[in-house]
Amino acid sequence: LGVLSGQYIVAEGSRGLVLIDQVAAHQRVLFEHLLAALDHGDTLRQPLLLPATVDLGADDARRLQRSMADFGRIGFSIDHFGGNTFLVSAVPARFPAENVAALLRDILDDLQERGRVSATADEVRLAQVACRHAVRPKDTLSHAEISGLIRDLAKADMPYTCPNGQPVMVNVPFAEISKRFGRKE
Repeated sequence: LGVLSGQYIVAEGSRGLVLIDQVAAHQRVLFEHLLAALDHGDTLRQPLLLPATVDLGADDARRLQRSMADFGRIGFSIDHFGGNTFLVSAVPARFPAENVAALLRDILDDLQERGRVSATADEVRLAQVACRHAVRPKDTLSHAEISGLIRDLAKADMPYTCPNGQPVMVNVPFAEISKRFGRKE
């Protein structure tokens, strides 16, 4: 039906009004997409129009070089460009491509103590870090993007909370709305 305060999608459900937090919804969709790709080994990549050059500190550069295969498994295409510089030519599908360097650094920071992505728990942590790069509050989504997000959310295994446990949607039943307006249902 629209967008409230630039961050809540307003929709009508079969039982009433539904408010959807676009950030939490996008995080849930990205999280499930990434975990499914990891489970099935069919990670889709989103090629970047222009490859992103990322300069890292020496420790992060070594960590990335050791984990290149792991980053490839989740959908990144990264080439060592020389020294501590890397060229990122693709990111996991459905992930925003605006700030590739920050996404890469966040994942590296999270893996700092682990060294490699090797267990399911690490994959979940990796997906959670990547999901921090979902749409932001007040990001303006087009009607098509909103429709796609709602469609993807409807397919999610756990559409009611984001990966961090925050609610994705709030339902206001028609009976509650009628009651507030002093009408009998």
